[in-house]
Amino acid sequence: MKKPIDNGADVKHSAHFCRRMALLLLCPLAIAGCDIQALKPPVFDMTPLNRDGSVNDGKDYAGNPWSCVQDNISGLVWEVKKTGPGLHDIKNTYSWYDPNPESNGGFAGKANGGTCAGSDCDTQSYVKAVNAEKLCGFDDWYLPSRFELGTIIDSGVFFPGPTIPKAYFPEPHSGMYWSDTTFRTRRAAAWAWRLDYGSEYVDEKSLGLNVRLIHATPQKPGVPAKRPADK
Repeated sequence: MKKPIDNGADVKHSAHFCRRMALLLLCPLAIAGCDIQALKPPVFDMTPLNRDGSVNDGKDYAGNPWSCVQDNISGLVWEVKKTGPGLHDIKNTYSWYDPNPESNGGFAGKANGGTCAGSDCDTQSYVKAVNAEKLCGFDDWYLPSRFELGTIIDSGVFFPGPTIPKAYFPEPHSGMYWSDTTFRTRRAAAWAWRLDYGSEYVDEKSLGLNVRLIHATPQKPGVPAKRPADK
């Protein structure tokens, strides 16, 4: 967890939220012929990856499932959740936990407070377990920031979701996903995204929510990856 404290409302988040609200409010006008080209949902360009990091053709998830997807625009690699029992089960939940005072925003959260399989049920333990197995060939997975999670929200999908691009994340459950970003005015809480409405909100770190990890790909060999939220 590298970016613990939210330093104010992000302009991109505000614009994203406003666009979703505008789509909802203007839908009847669109049906009537109103031109709202500026409100088109985002276009996603991603490459499915197998568990060993090789490229999957992405044609048949049921017959040849992939474990991750790489965003070809941002370079970020995302974990794809599974529907069966185990470490990557989409129904697993984890409490927010980071004992490092330099990155936890002033409050560590709660250890092992979720319900899961394959690891202790908190965010730190899950990150360690996924890195130990080197999912898709990487051992530096981390809990995404509030901003990073927002980059995979599909504003063209409405309730009940999931509000993420289904072609790349063929998951049946919406869920509520932790970010690593502590809520500035209540350090016992952190930002999360709920994928039924496609909106961000704040919840207590002690509660069990879902987790989707991320890997930042270096732009050049040998150069540490730079997270978009750190720019």
